[in-house]
Amino acid sequence: MTSEAVKACRREVWLAARLLPILATHRSLDALLRLATPNRPSPRYAGIGSREIVEIVKRAARRPWVMRDRRCLREGLLAFRFLRLAGFHPELHFSIAPSSLSDSRPRAHCRVMLDGETILNPCPEPMVDLFSYDGGTISGDTGHLRTSDIAHG
Repeated sequence: MTSEAVKACRREVWLAARLLPILATHRSLDALLRLATPNRPSPRYAGIGSREIVEIVKRAARRPWVMRDRRCLREGLLAFRFLRLAGFHPELHFSIAPSSLSDSRPRAHCRVMLDGETILNPCPEPMVDLFSYDGGTISGDTGHLRTSDIAHG
C-alpha cells in the first residue's frame, strides 16, 4: 500500500473519530451499528492491512475529548467501519462483567474480532458475551436478529 493511501486513511479515521461522539449523541446502538456499516468496500482502502487499520484507529482515538467512558465502543465502531471499507469481515462483540450486574452502572465492553481472533480491545476482565454483530446480523443467545429487530429505548 502506498504511503499516500495510508496517510489518507489516517486523515479519514481521525475525522471520523472526531465526528463519532457527535453522531452518537441520543442515538440507539442499532443506529450506531448502521452508521458504522458501509454498503461495500472502498478501493481507497484496498491493500491496507488489518493490523495497520487497528493501529491507525488506536492512534486517532487515544485522547478522547468526549466518549471517554466508552473508549472501547468508540474504537470498536471506528475499527469495524474501516476494516469493512478495506474488505475485511470483522465482528463486534458486546460483553458484560458478571461481577458488575448488581452495580448501578454495569461494566460493558466492546471488542473487535477478525477470523476468530480478538484484534482490538481484548476483555479486561472475565466477561459474558451478550451479542455480536457482523455487519448485517446480530447474534446472541436468543438467536439471530437483524439490527432493525432491536427495540429502541
